[in-house]
Amino acid sequence: MNLPSSAVHTILALLALTGCSGMQLRSPIAPVPVVVPPTTFVQTTSDVKSTRVIDLRDGLTKTAAFKAASDLLTQQNFTVYVSDSKAGFLMTPWQVATTREGAPDLHYRTRIVISFLGSDEWKQVTVRAEANWKRLDEWDIGYDSKLLEDVSSDLRTKIGRKL
Repeated sequence: MNLPSSAVHTILALLALTGCSGMQLRSPIAPVPVVVPPTTFVQTTSDVKSTRVIDLRDGLTKTAAFKAASDLLTQQNFTVYVSDSKAGFLMTPWQVATTREGAPDLHYRTRIVISFLGSDEWKQVTVRAEANWKRLDEWDIGYDSKLLEDVSSDLRTKIGRKL
C-alpha cells in the first residue's frame, strides 16, 4: 500500500505529537515551588523544649518498663534501631515522612529517643522526637511537636505514675 507523501508526513506528525503529549515544559523564569516544613516541625537546638520527662509508676521493674517502652514503639510501627536494656536506651532510625500522594518526602525526617533515668532503679524516663528539615544542602534541627506529644502521652499511659 503506497500512501501519498503528505499522508505519511501527517501520520508522522501525529505520532510525534502523541509521543510528546506527556511532556511538560517549564519556563526558565517561572518561580520554583516553595517547599516548607510540616506545621509540627519546631526548629530548635534546645533539649528542654524537645524532651518530655515522665515519672515512672511505683513498683515497676526495669525489665517491665523497658519492655513496655520497646513494645510501644513496635506497636506504633517504629523500628527499634538501638536497644540497650542495661543502659535503658531505645532509639529508632531516621524515618522520612510521606506526602499526601504516598511518596517519601526526603526533606523531612524524624526519630524517637527514649532514655530511662537513674542507675540503681529507674524513677523517670525521657522521650524526644527529633526532627530534621532539609533546606538546600543543610539540615535544620528541631523536633516534631505532634509526634512528641503522641509518643510521650502513650508512654505515660503505659508506665507513668498515676495521678
